[in-house]
Amino acid sequence: MTDRPVILLAAHGERGGAAKNERLAEITEAVGKALPEADVGSVLVNVEGLVAKTLAACGDRPVLCLPLLFSDGHFYEQRLKPHFSSAQKLAPPLALWRSFGPFLADNLALRLISHSADPRVVLVAHGSKTPGRSAECARKVAAQLQARYGRVEVGFLEEAPFASDVMAKVEPPYSCIGLFLGEGLHGGVDFDVLVSSAPTAAAAAFTAGELPGLPSLIAAEARERLG
Repeated sequence: MTDRPVILLAAHGERGGAAKNERLAEITEAVGKALPEADVGSVLVNVEGLVAKTLAACGDRPVLCLPLLFSDGHFYEQRLKPHFSSAQKLAPPLALWRSFGPFLADNLALRLISHSADPRVVLVAHGSKTPGRSAECARKVAAQLQARYGRVEVGFLEEAPFASDVMAKVEPPYSCIGLFLGEGLHGGVDFDVLVSSAPTAAAAAFTAGELPGLPSLIAAEARERLG
């Protein structure tokens, strides 16, 4: 029996499009290379019972779960939190890490380096038919971006204000950031349609999951939490 720590990257799992969760697999592999002192794997929270089975397979080894989620709502509270104890640590979701907002801001700055002024920002999140934690967490990320960019507006896929309406009204120049990890239904299809159908083109448009520095951010969070 090994006492090497296990780092579990928890993600929702794709809906449509990239059905094999390729991006999550790529991120997991990159984080594993950055953390040779641990065994890094992933778990999908949209598969009923998979979290419990995965933790059981870890036995008595120390476990740190880093949820690559953008809210602490239903999937965090119902599919992750009940399965963790003090011996198996559960971190807050990615959107609530103190490093996440500055990470997005830095990446946006790199993409706007040729612009003479920072544009407005539209932050696109999933939201929920029952407004709650998804919207609240997105607004917390927006508040972090607000400190660096003059005006940040939040739009959602499933609740008002809808992202399509926000993007139809925003004054250019503006940038668009999607709080999505994968490139399936929401992070690929929905986000791409929003950007391509907007009345005016965004100066920059990207999702959090496609940023090349994300594995390094995750690895740094893991090291800090492992102590």
